[in-house]
Amino acid sequence: MANPGEPLRKLLNNIADEHNYKNPEIIINNISSGGANYSSKLYTATIKEKNKEDLNLFGKVAAVGGQLRNKADADIYDTEKFAYTKLMKIYAALEEKHGVPEEHRLPVVKFYGFDDSAQNQETMVLENLLVQGYEPFDRFKSYDWEYASAAVTECAKFHALSFAFQKDDPEEYQKTLGLPKINWEEMGIEAVMKKSTASALKVVKPQHKRSLEKFMSRNIQELFLDYYNPIRATVIIHGDYRGSNLMHRVRKDGKVDIKILDLQTLQAGSPITDLIYFIFTGSDEQFRARYFDRLVEHYYSQLSAAMRRLHLNPHELYSKKDFDAEMKVKLQYGLSLSVFSSLIMTVAPEDAPKVDESLSFEDFGIEKTNDLYEMRINGAVDDFVRWGILK
Repeated sequence: MANPGEPLRKLLNNIADEHNYKNPEIIINNISSGGANYSSKLYTATIKEKNKEDLNLFGKVAAVGGQLRNKADADIYDTEKFAYTKLMKIYAALEEKHGVPEEHRLPVVKFYGFDDSAQNQETMVLENLLVQGYEPFDRFKSYDWEYASAAVTECAKFHALSFAFQKDDPEEYQKTLGLPKINWEEMGIEAVMKKSTASALKVVKPQHKRSLEKFMSRNIQELFLDYYNPIRATVIIHGDYRGSNLMHRVRKDGKVDIKILDLQTLQAGSPITDLIYFIFTGSDEQFRARYFDRLVEHYYSQLSAAMRRLHLNPHELYSKKDFDAEMKVKLQYGLSLSVFSSLIMTVAPEDAPKVDESLSFEDFGIEKTNDLYEMRINGAVDDFVRWGILK
């Protein structure tokens, strides 16, 4: 694979030209996600010119090689391009049409450009949120209420716009629901899940080993794949809604601002999929003991409020009764997800899979664990025992 900086520099030159930088200085710095990102090489960039304001940009260059691409059976970079060039514009127009107050609109990251002329090196440039005081969530920490509630509020707004889109343009909405999905079976999810289960069984408390083994031995459809299938309502979900894919900043008054990134996994699904995913990829047992029920209620109240601002009736489209019933069915997947994701979420940067063209899905079945992993996986198991799901 060619130097990923080359397609980025080419795109930055085009952006400089579009913004009337005649003789620009372009500075590119690569940044490491520390094991939080596995699909792209990441960069910050600055376009400078005398007597002009600096353009502070963020670049991502696809790093997934042919092996993983072929198995994924979905062009995730095309999906992200669609999100920024079409879907976010549809959502902004809907907010404008319904007069949604500025403070209640979905904050969207500014998109500058996309180029896919270099093979397997799709390149995207967005605004650089780091210079505005935003940062990704530290995956080695658990959420606090201020952060989690703000992130769930944005998730609810994001889902509410699906309902508005469906009502406003049913035909176009149905086309959008046809966004390609990752083919988990082709990717090898079953083998990775078995590997992840083996790691979990090594560290869980002896009294829970047999019940966890039984739970995780079910067929892959029941264990994981059905998690993505909608039951009561179908919306466009993020598909990878976790702290590493959100940027946040804390204001002086303690309020947390959130902007959603990494839109390459958008797909049709259940609203609850994103909610459960967010909770179990970034919270610990102590947080859930204190805030789980409150956060779930907060999601639905924010979804309802966002729907009403779009002149929709939540009781007709996705009632609290339907939401609660679906949550009851979907909650069990939080345990499957914990077994699958806790290894990735807690891996030390030096032990994380290397992001390059040789990366395969099997690499996510990480074998080296640490104390944080042991604490997180035992916390999840304890919760599902307490909830009566693990018996």
